[in-house]
This record gives sequence, C-alpha cells and structure tokens, in this order.
Amino acid sequence: MARLRYGKIAKPQAGSCDLFVRYFKSRPDIGFRKLLLDIAFEPRNPFKPWEPRKLKKGFVAVVLFLLIACAWLGYFSLAG
Repeated sequence: MARLRYGKIAKPQAGSCDLFVRYFKSRPDIGFRKLLLDIAFEPRNPFKPWEPRKLKKGFVAVVLFLLIACAWLGYFSLAG
C-alpha cells in the first residue's frame, strides 16, 4: 500500500511486526523462549557450560500444585 506524499508515491515501509522479528532474531540473548527457560531453570554456570541446568524448586512446586489442583477438580467434577 503506497501512500501519496506531495504528489509522489512513497515507498512502502516495513511493518512494525517485521521490525520486531528482525530485532529479536538479531538478539539471541533475549526472547520469549529464553524468558520461559529462565523462569523454569536455574542460571547456567559460566565455568561449567556442559552441565545441564537444574529446575528451580519454586517452579516445580507451582507445577505440582497446579497438577494436583487439576486432578482434584477433575476427580470431583467427573465423580459427581
């Protein structure tokens, strides 16, 4: 969609979505995937990068609580 500007046809500009995609692809240290991994796992040890990251205890507790709550709700919903 070209717009008229002072009698000339302007070049179509890149959409904001394209700009965001290019920005996040150029920065692998940020992003939604990185955010989710940082929420679930402990920080990586920079001196031992080959070791796998451990799960955070709080994250495990929240996931277990949600699973128990879903099982409890499902049991009493289907039983009644």
